[in-house]
Amino acid sequence: MKCSGSLYLVAIGMLALATFAVGAASLEAQSLWRDEVDALRFATVPWTEVLANLTRPGWNGPLYFLFLRGWIALAGKSEYALRFFSLACSVLGVPLVYALGRRLLGRPAGLFGALLTSASPYLAWYGQEVKMYTLVPALAMLAIYGLRRAVEGDGWRWWVVQIVATSLAFYSHILAALLIPVQVLLYFAWWPQARRQWIGGLCSLACLTLPYLPLAVWQAPLVLQARETGFHPYALGEMVEILLNGWSTGILNWGWPWGTVLMGALAAWGLLDPLATAPVRQRLALLGWLAVPLVAVWLVSVRQPLFTDRYLIWTAPAFYLLVALGLASLVRLGSRARWAPLRALDRAAVVSLVCAVLVLDGVNLWRQATVPIKSDFRAAAAYVAGRYTPGELLVFQIPYGKYTFDYYFPVEAYPWAEGPYTNHRTPDGSYLMSERDVERQMQEMVGSQRAVWLIVTEMEMWDQRGLVRAWPEANMRRADEAHFTRVDVYRYVK
Repeated sequence: MKCSGSLYLVAIGMLALATFAVGAASLEAQSLWRDEVDALRFATVPWTEVLANLTRPGWNGPLYFLFLRGWIALAGKSEYALRFFSLACSVLGVPLVYALGRRLLGRPAGLFGALLTSASPYLAWYGQEVKMYTLVPALAMLAIYGLRRAVEGDGWRWWVVQIVATSLAFYSHILAALLIPVQVLLYFAWWPQARRQWIGGLCSLACLTLPYLPLAVWQAPLVLQARETGFHPYALGEMVEILLNGWSTGILNWGWPWGTVLMGALAAWGLLDPLATAPVRQRLALLGWLAVPLVAVWLVSVRQPLFTDRYLIWTAPAFYLLVALGLASLVRLGSRARWAPLRALDRAAVVSLVCAVLVLDGVNLWRQATVPIKSDFRAAAAYVAGRYTPGELLVFQIPYGKYTFDYYFPVEAYPWAEGPYTNHRTPDGSYLMSERDVERQMQEMVGSQRAVWLIVTEMEMWDQRGLVRAWPEANMRRADEAHFTRVDVYRYVK
């Protein structure tokens, strides 16, 4: 038994090492995009502003930016250094999902869960992004693990772990506040065992409301308002499909729909678990972990859309554990067979399923590391730097792209301007800004400049009609152009 446990720990260590190796090898494969540069900006503002953001209305992830600030002080601001913090949290997720899976579902399911987490192209993608999307799942798993240990009567220290991890999570991302109703559901799913710990449960709930009050002051009124958020209004079924596709096949969805069908079927088998590999209460707990945050986001999105799959990344471990339980159940099915050839056939089937999942994950991991996906400001800035003459005007459309461009551009001070926003409309749908208005603004902006660079990214967000680019096309000569992933560069001369 002791030997078996040691082998499991060795396997988890190897999986964590593999997660690190795969992530570290391609940590700089993609250029930083605007959200990542935003994280750098928010983490390096003056201390007073960083601390004020902890209670600032509408501010998401203030604690993450505080953590990132400390990390930057230690490691620097290079792409590799910035992303390494997320990679470390991603690696930490492997032993955490094993520990949680082992306690809830048994060692085989815990090991399968760690394998799926380690190989997940979806989690690997966010393990290479300067955002809080691997920190929050790690904190969520630690919080739920602490709750489970506390419910089992392992001491008050586990209530402390649960309270601290939960508090850190929802100060790292707004929607992690949904961990509270998830844990309430889990507490009752583990009844009657949880009944003996009702004092700890009440104290925990009381403690969790206190650090949340500064956020609740502004969040509660916002939840009830109907407003434009910039997010697409998805139906509940569409949200489920997006999450299932991402968790099954990653960002590029190679192998769709068969990969999604395979992972979905294994998760469904794990939830039903005809062989009772895990207690019904534990399976319902995983289902609640998946469903409660999703339904809550859907209900809020009816009035103000806010769904994007990465916001619910901290529920992905529940999905992988259900898939893992499905695989563990199939292994148990073979072990029950009395006929040796049937046992061998079952083992072969399980090995084939695991291999199919790993091949699917491997291809998607390779594609995510080799196919340019994010806005390639790294290449765009290098291209401009190699041809730029001091004093030339740079016009950014959208203006927000300047922050990411500046991260890579070696010239510290240069003349620049914002491309005008032309998408404002009246209630009947007509544009408020005419072509003549844009021409006048562009003429004033360019003035006597003999050469102008236009840096274009996500132009539809700012200028659906392409009026900003149309002006230099009509009034100047295009002398140079280059096109990169989601970024286009033009140089015009008079």
